[in-house]
Parts: sequence; structure tokens; C-alpha cells
Amino acid sequence: MRRISLLLASAVLALCAGPLHAQFITNGTLDSDASGWSLGGGCGDEAWDGANGNPPGSIRLNACGEPDSDPAASQTITGLTVGASYTIQVDVRLFANSSGGGTGRSFGVFLNNEPANPLLLTEFLDGNWHTVRVNFTATSTSATIIFAGELDARTPGGPGITTDVAYFIDNISVTQNVAAGVIPTLSDQSLLLLGVVLAASAALLLRKHRVLRRAPRP
Repeated sequence: MRRISLLLASAVLALCAGPLHAQFITNGTLDSDASGWSLGGGCGDEAWDGANGNPPGSIRLNACGEPDSDPAASQTITGLTVGASYTIQVDVRLFANSSGGGTGRSFGVFLNNEPANPLLLTEFLDGNWHTVRVNFTATSTSATIIFAGELDARTPGGPGITTDVAYFIDNISVTQNVAAGVIPTLSDQSLLLLGVVLAASAALLLRKHRVLRRAPRP
């Protein structure tokens, strides 16, 4: 009986913990292609790159330094909770610095529109992979996550000049932040599974009880 109780407790904890790590991005590892992502905004070199990545397999945000567009990758995610906080995470590495120098704001993470709504503006010129994290609060049940390079003066708060600093991006994720002490609600599937676990446990206990009643007493 004790063993059954421990198994039931473990199942309940697993069900409750599940929503904490829900992943909203499709194909964030980019291991074999860029399916699920919309690429564009430049002169045609925004593409999946199988030779580069962390590990290999990434999106290359490269264009021609146009002053009226930026190489970008975007994906619309759904199932968000209005008012909830989410973290976007992405690995970023320099591809090329054709500008001959940086501005400090040639790479950006945007929400729903680029270049109008930057969540983060930054820059990496050393050729190493860097992990970037930025938070946003959902105002709708869906949102479009956008990554762009070679930013220019059109970006609010961005560089005052056109840049030609291109990047690789990899290992992209969006996860919900749960405040300490808040117990996440169970999904319909989790509730169904919990019901099955409880029913199975009750059946096992009842069977054990009947076996003990029928057993001959010494």
C-alpha cells in the first residue's frame, strides 16, 4: 500500500511540474532544417545553415546591409496566457561584420513587428556563441517572435546608421515563467491521466483488500 501511495504521489508531482517546462517554439534546435520558421527581409541569404550551429544546424541572418530591410527569422506561437510572463532564449554568433565595426545594436529580438517593437538590442563581434534571454508579457493568446540582424536607423532605440553585421541563431525556446509559490493548473489531459492513476490505485487497493479477507486465518 505504501508503494502504491508513493507511485501516486510521484505521478501527481509529475503532472503538476509538466506545465513549468512547456515549450512553445516549433523546431527550435534547427538540427535538420528551418521548418516552422519564416525567413526573409533581406537580399536572399536568410537561410538554414547545416554546417554551422551549436551544434551544427542554425539559421543564418545575412543580407546586403539594405537601409530599408533586415534579414529576419520569425515564428508565431499560440497557447499563451494573457498577462503571463515568458522567456525567449536564443544562442547567437557572429557570421560576418561587413560594416567594418559595430554599433552595439546590430542584433535584435522583436515581438509581433520588426523593426517597431524591439525587446532587446545587442551585438556580438567576437565569433563565440552567446546565449541571450529576454522576457515579455503576453497581451494575446498568440505572438510572433522575430530575430533580426543588420539593424539600422529604422529600429526604435537602435543604431543611428545602417549596419551590415550578420548572425547565426540556434537553440531557440519560449517558456512560461511561473512565480514562486504558484501552483500551475492542470491541463485537461493531465486531469484525465490523474483520474486514470487514481482509479487504477483504487482498484489495486480493493483487490488487495478482497484477497486479504479471503485468506484463511491462522
